[in-house]
Amino acid sequence: MGHEKIKKMLVFLLLSFFYFTPSHTCAAEFSDLIQTGAAFLSHVAAHETGHNAMGHMAGAQDVKTSFFQTQGGSFFVGVSSAGALEQESVLPFRAAGVVASNHTFNFALSSYRAQPTTYNKALLFFSGTDFLWYSVWSFYIKGSDDPTYDPVGISQETGLSSEAVLSIALLQTAVNAFRAVTGDDTYIPYVSVDEGKMRAGVRIHF
Repeated sequence: MGHEKIKKMLVFLLLSFFYFTPSHTCAAEFSDLIQTGAAFLSHVAAHETGHNAMGHMAGAQDVKTSFFQTQGGSFFVGVSSAGALEQESVLPFRAAGVVASNHTFNFALSSYRAQPTTYNKALLFFSGTDFLWYSVWSFYIKGSDDPTYDPVGISQETGLSSEAVLSIALLQTAVNAFRAVTGDDTYIPYVSVDEGKMRAGVRIHF
């Protein structure tokens, strides 16, 4: 998949997600910036909590979560680590942040529909595009083979190519955007992990 094609798809999805979502706010104010920042931090905290919780559930040693850290020469807004993980728990640990982001998105979507605040809209955006942005950053901007980056770790543990992981992320983000823009929940993307396996797809609700 060419970089130009990826760029065009990203622009379309993100514009659809953020600008076409119904909003009752007419002008941006300083409070909107505060709410947006708070939503971003909430999203990062939820993402890392997913990793942390999975590490503890898997019985790992020395489970740690840090924020705004430099590791291996790279800056991470949030990073979680776990020692002595059993091999079957490595993939669930790597994918746990994506799973947590999906749950956060569903919560944010419900909250936004009930109360369309800037905070809820921003949380909807950050959680709904998390996997896509992370994949583009990891594979195409950083060009990293460091499994600390979730998409890279998922790729290495599943044997899926970077293009396959990105395709999953694109599909998930597209369906999230569709739900946010139309209010239609017929199609719901999911990512789940258990016993060393990761499943991703779209459920259809009739």
